[in-house]
Amino acid sequence: MDVIDLAQQDLARGDITAARDRLYTELRRRPASQPVLELLAYTHLMAGDRATAGAAWFLTDKADDDPTAASAFAALEARHGSAIALACALPINAPSQHYPARAQARLERLAATIRANGQEWVPPRDTVYFDELGVDADNFLDDDFPDGSYTGSGRAFRQRVIAALIIVAIAATSASVVLAIVFS
Repeated sequence: MDVIDLAQQDLARGDITAARDRLYTELRRRPASQPVLELLAYTHLMAGDRATAGAAWFLTDKADDDPTAASAFAALEARHGSAIALACALPINAPSQHYPARAQARLERLAATIRANGQEWVPPRDTVYFDELGVDADNFLDDDFPDGSYTGSGRAFRQRVIAALIIVAIAATSASVVLAIVFS
């Protein structure tokens, strides 16, 4: 039985908290899962939290003119007041390109509104971190990001081993340079 089925059983029993917790846990495993985000939105609606339902739907393919979603989006905007506060309330756990086109368009409009207000915001997983040598840390992640499964074999494991070896090599080189400077 998958997480969606279990969460639906929780909801059928009236245990909204268990369903919500189960869905958030699954969202950490599968960050851009549309079925999880959809059911999470409905779970928040059942709990009477229309604004948080809007935050979950914000990242889905739900049409902006869907009456239920539109009222949830309006509640989300009303609760947070500013575009930057709304952005911080979104359950973004994946790079923008992993969400459907409608969600990407919403994120782009939100970022444009934030920029128009003189502020800066980049969806959290869209930030690319470079070390001092210009190595993109995300290059060491596997290509199947939404899957969330990291087993001890396969490409993801090899990438982690290579990343660890590179870090050890950088640390050893740095240490040898420091020692050469100190003892010369």
